[in-house]
Amino acid sequence: MAEIVHQDVAGKAAQAAAPSAGKSKKAIVIVGVVIVQLVAAYFLMGFLLRRGDLGSKGSGPSTQGKTAVATTANQAFDHVFVVKDLIVNPAGTNGLRFLLTTIGLEVTSEQTVQELSKRDVEIHDAIIGILTSRTLPELDDFDSRDSLKTDIKVAINNDLITGRVINVYFSKFIIQ
Repeated sequence: MAEIVHQDVAGKAAQAAAPSAGKSKKAIVIVGVVIVQLVAAYFLMGFLLRRGDLGSKGSGPSTQGKTAVATTANQAFDHVFVVKDLIVNPAGTNGLRFLLTTIGLEVTSEQTVQELSKRDVEIHDAIIGILTSRTLPELDDFDSRDSLKTDIKVAINNDLITGRVINVYFSKFIIQ
């Protein structure tokens, strides 16, 4: 008799476990399918964006305007020398704060870009000298950045033999 009760209890436990095992398998399959779809969508979007298929086939006037502006802007930056990731300590910070910046120098010709490449150390030194002479409030003030750009442009133009710096652009300007 005890044996029959034991078999009944074991049978009921097995029946109760069977539906939950089926539900967990179903949940695992659903989660797996969702993950596969997300990964596929991610790679498809990346592929389409790299090819340029998305965002360029609009028929509205706003898309056409953006394309025209982008084309004009790209033509203006034919000759740019980039000074990447300069890290300096601003004046008066005692080395506790720093500025990380990337600067684009728009110049008049490809020969000027080549000259800047050859004189890379001198260009870095001139820019570092200007940036380290500024205090944190001067660097942080958005309005004083125009005078900073002018100072950089004048300093580099004084050293150039061929061509001129037309504009100075900060593509990265991080103060920590």
